[in-house]
Amino acid sequence: MRKKIPLLITFTLIFTACHAQFLDSIQAAIGRKGGFTFSFNTRNSYIGKSGATIFGFMSGVCFSRKFAIGGGFNALNSFTTKNETIEGQTVSEELNFDYFSYYAEYIIRLQKHWEIDIPVSMGWGSSSYSYTKNSAQLSKDSHFIMPLEPQIEVDYDFLKNKFGNYLFGFYVVAGYRYMLIKNPFISENFNSSTYASGILLFPFEIYSAIFPRTKLARMIEGN
Repeated sequence: MRKKIPLLITFTLIFTACHAQFLDSIQAAIGRKGGFTFSFNTRNSYIGKSGATIFGFMSGVCFSRKFAIGGGFNALNSFTTKNETIEGQTVSEELNFDYFSYYAEYIIRLQKHWEIDIPVSMGWGSSSYSYTKNSAQLSKDSHFIMPLEPQIEVDYDFLKNKFGNYLFGFYVVAGYRYMLIKNPFISENFNSSTYASGILLFPFEIYSAIFPRTKLARMIEGN
């Protein structure tokens, strides 16, 4: 018991110091002028036992390449339909899943080209089934949903513009989608791991590289 107390005190002091340093870092970053960000991606996941691709785009503000906030839109891009009989007629139902979201992201620059991004997003939207009957587009089982999605992303960036920001890169991201509020009318499980990899393009920074003297370029880069 006597050995556990000093260890607990040491752990508490380390945690407190790291937590204070983390908050100071965010506060210092927010105190500086931010630059615009924009991104779009596709994330692989599962709904039930079927693979489901989520398309999303986000825009926001990044402060000193340490902390970013923003929002965007996400939607189910592909999902296997199912056949149901409605009023004696067999129809093909398609699952809809789309939502707006806000995010906060902490950025850790490891080395010259490497960084770790830790975004957490929370959304609100709806899920439902849609089908066509007698040439009319109909929907059923619609309900409000609220997903929470923490992620961790590793980036390798290269080729800077004159403002010192990278133009291109590669990324690998993994996370988890947890439904804070789920649709009680749809039995499929939306809780799922998420993952993606690909090429990073920074359109605002690319614009700044092509037109560095414009007012918009300086607004984008926060100068």
